[in-house]
Amino acid sequence: MREIDKYMTVNEAAERYGINVNTIKNRLKPSLPKYWKETNEMIEEGLLKFYQKGQRKEWIISEEAIKRWFGK
Repeated sequence: MREIDKYMTVNEAAERYGINVNTIKNRLKPSLPKYWKETNEMIEEGLLKFYQKGQRKEWIISEEAIKRWFGK
């Protein structure tokens, strides 16, 4: 597997792992403190990345982040 293939968008992660896209999006919401602490830690570790311009946020998710959230 190429290194670049270890990273994906929210929609690609949902499709690749068979997880509802809204379930993944909920992990990325600061308004849900139940998940945000772990999400913020993963941002610091480089397992998640987001880009924001105005109201729009785009996320890049690593395979490792998916494994931590949902298991293998």
